[in-house]
Amino acid sequence: MKTKGLLYLAHLAAAASMAAASTTANADWYLDSMAGVSAGEPQDVVISLKVNPLTNPETACLSITLARALKGNGVTNVTLFPTLDGVTLGDAKVVDNKKFRCSTPFPEPQPVSLADNLERFLDGNMDNMVVCPICWGERYGEEQLPDYGFLPPPGNPAVGKLLLDAEKIIDF
Repeated sequence: MKTKGLLYLAHLAAAASMAAASTTANADWYLDSMAGVSAGEPQDVVISLKVNPLTNPETACLSITLARALKGNGVTNVTLFPTLDGVTLGDAKVVDNKKFRCSTPFPEPQPVSLADNLERFLDGNMDNMVVCPICWGERYGEEQLPDYGFLPPPGNPAVGKLLLDAEKIIDF
């Protein structure tokens, strides 16, 4: 009796894997041998960072580097969204800490500072980073504004719109 049950499960698993293998997939990204990974259509991507760069600089560097890489294809609209302890990414005293060094895949002297990596992503447009207003207020108070990024004022629907309009949200 056990043999029949195992045989049945084996056939079921084989049928399921063949069905999955024959299903066509529609990828949002494609690999171009000359240009690397590219978006087939315009994409809105949110990269959320919830860890403090002081305690986890590698994660902060990686989130910014990924944001730069995705933004660099010219089709993707990428927004950094620091939340929880990640909002310290908006504080110049944290970001300018000279001990943070990021290795990046970009043609630039390696490694780059966390501040340089962030400034290259922002590219003069602070709206490329939306700082969670609740998280910022809990850590810095209502009066202090972030040095980097956009802090939506109370009642502004920017955070909800950012998250609801995103095709992809990547969480660090």
